[in-house]
Amino acid sequence: MMFRMSSVVILIGVCISAALAGDKPGAAPDDVLAAARSYEDGGGYEWRDTGVPEEIRHQDVIILGRSDKGTYCCGFTFAVGMKVAQAAGLLNDKTPQQVKRMQREWYGSVKETAEKQMSDAMKNIGIGGPIDAKEARSGDFLQFWRTNGSGHSVIFLDWVVENGKPIGFTYRSSQKATNGIGDHTEYFDGHREGKVDLKRMYFARFNASESVAQK
Repeated sequence: MMFRMSSVVILIGVCISAALAGDKPGAAPDDVLAAARSYEDGGGYEWRDTGVPEEIRHQDVIILGRSDKGTYCCGFTFAVGMKVAQAAGLLNDKTPQQVKRMQREWYGSVKETAEKQMSDAMKNIGIGGPIDAKEARSGDFLQFWRTNGSGHSVIFLDWVVENGKPIGFTYRSSQKATNGIGDHTEYFDGHREGKVDLKRMYFARFNASESVAQK
């Protein structure tokens, strides 16, 4: 009996910890990372197409057609996000029109959400939202901007630390540097010729507590 009671207490503790972290089965950062790794490296980089490595459907409605010549950042992260969200049932009660709206926000095509993109897209449809950079872990989504005005949509992997402080980070996405899908590292402005703007980094996670239902 003591063993069983201890097991129950441990199980409850694990469940509470997962809830506080904002995770649900099939939609945690580990699941996002696994989905991101399921796509082969390379494949070419092409920003003038849909950017997705495979056709994206919701309720048998085509959201985006497969990019024929390669992928780019928003397309890659959106494909990963859709794969995880659908597997976890997060989109079961969402219409194709809502998902198409999420896709446009994810890509930065909606003026009101163009700065944070993925974070706002998840929040507005009610399946996730922003998290603090201090809470970020491998498999979280990240939209960041550079001091030259360019931006990138990625899956965060890890911080690059020097003298006990982060000076950059490694991520998985689609970019010219890796000829499509691959892992890449960038640095903050002022470190190793980096250009990442620390004030414009937006992390997001499925099931984050800040999520609100889209009207």
